[in-house]
Amino acid sequence: MSAAPKTLNIIALTQGSSIDIFLRVLDGINAGGDVKIDKAGALVSFARHVKRSDIVKDYQGDITYIREWEIVKKALHEPYDKADLAAREQSLDPASIWSAIIADRRLIYGKRAKFAHDTRVHFTDEQLWAMAWYFMLAFDALIEEVKPDVIIGFTPVTFGEILGYEIARSKGIPVLHLHSTRIENYFALHDTMLGTSRNVMDLYSKDEFALELIEKARAVLKAAQDDGLMYEGVDLAIAEGRPITPIKSLKPLMGALWHEVKIKADPDMRGDHHDPGAFAPWIYKYWIQPIRERVVKQRLKHHTRFIMPRDLKNIGVYCFFPLHSEPEVALQILGRPYHKNQIELLRNLAASLPAGMKLVVKEHPRSMGLRPYSYYKALLEIPNLYIIDAHAPSMPVVRGSSFVAVVSGTIGFEAIMAGKPVLLLGHPKYESIPGKMTRTAFNLYDLPGDIRTLLDEYAYDPEIIVKFVAALMAGGVPIDLYSNLLKKPGRKSFQDGKVSEDEDLQKLATYTLARIHEVLA
Repeated sequence: MSAAPKTLNIIALTQGSSIDIFLRVLDGINAGGDVKIDKAGALVSFARHVKRSDIVKDYQGDITYIREWEIVKKALHEPYDKADLAAREQSLDPASIWSAIIADRRLIYGKRAKFAHDTRVHFTDEQLWAMAWYFMLAFDALIEEVKPDVIIGFTPVTFGEILGYEIARSKGIPVLHLHSTRIENYFALHDTMLGTSRNVMDLYSKDEFALELIEKARAVLKAAQDDGLMYEGVDLAIAEGRPITPIKSLKPLMGALWHEVKIKADPDMRGDHHDPGAFAPWIYKYWIQPIRERVVKQRLKHHTRFIMPRDLKNIGVYCFFPLHSEPEVALQILGRPYHKNQIELLRNLAASLPAGMKLVVKEHPRSMGLRPYSYYKALLEIPNLYIIDAHAPSMPVVRGSSFVAVVSGTIGFEAIMAGKPVLLLGHPKYESIPGKMTRTAFNLYDLPGDIRTLLDEYAYDPEIIVKFVAALMAGGVPIDLYSNLLKKPGRKSFQDGKVSEDEDLQKLATYTLARIHEVLA
């Protein structure tokens, strides 16, 4: 292993408030004394947060920014060089630019996609290409200025994050992305965007885990078999549905209106494609979503193919597919071909099952109140398909199934732990788990054969799962990212305020530096 660098140049790919975490991690690395940050740059999005963040204002280090809203503004009003864009794309993997566009719900979905089923594209083709070109120019300039040893980021959701990742890879610059492992409050910096990080599989292969860690992994497996996985950051309220609360809605109304005024008065915030405003989210959250959820539930209740958990015993053998909310990373990045087309995927899956087997589909609780009834009506027109109540517990449905099919998502990992065969249609972080507990299916023509092979060759091995869970924990760091550092309300915490922000940040900084040393070795 080569000696650790004494100075580091870093670029961060951030979105929203994650820029605050990055800046504080830089301070934590500098405070350690062994390594100093020489040059730093960052991609930032969501002008409203960046302009109001005290951490961004107070940060004393020199940092060069790419502001995504400025890239978009330029693309909307200035021409771009089509020939140069085509030439630049040749240095990247095929379709990298389209993959970056598809990954960003703010580009490929409608302006209200975060809180309604809005699939309209509100930019022209030329504007989308121009955004990619102007970003590539800016990011190449940032790389030339900073000369990064490494690029770090979070779970990518913007076109700049994805395109920055692809450009870095083409130049041989290591990239690390922070993801939840779905194991308690363990987060890990992955060295690949799709699938399982190489360092996790290296730890698995070495199999040098302390007995205490193995016992902890066994406890995680047992808990998951009983009740499913509970991990830091889970939105605890969403599983219970959206109540209509007229009186409660009045308190945040004045704040929403005041923020709306300030957004409209600021040209950067007003033109930021990341910003849905403040009033529209308020009216959807407190009125439109709860009302729509009740209307959809009432109409579904009378359909012969809508079932409750007690009805599962009457439909015989079945495959279980948990729907993803749209838009979502699990579809747009980890399951790119299906990013707007779960309905057609399910049509193919239902027609590929063994004779007599049904397909049971469960809506993501977060999507109830977002999609119109017409979406479910289209699903219910598929032969062999049943919809189960969105708020029913998932684990009993998993345990009663013959196998589970997923694009990505936590339920697939839970099903593996519960001893069910899992058909993988995308690139989840657990896709490299060894053994014959899963099968990957990327070709719809081969789907019937893949299902038969999965069922015929399936072999449950809990020891493999225990080792894999231990590798995830050994390769990660236990921090309460969403509840403690990002201060997201209503999220599951594993530390319950017993660990301060500074302590979690220092743990993250120490871990980040260790992972940087690993990828630079």
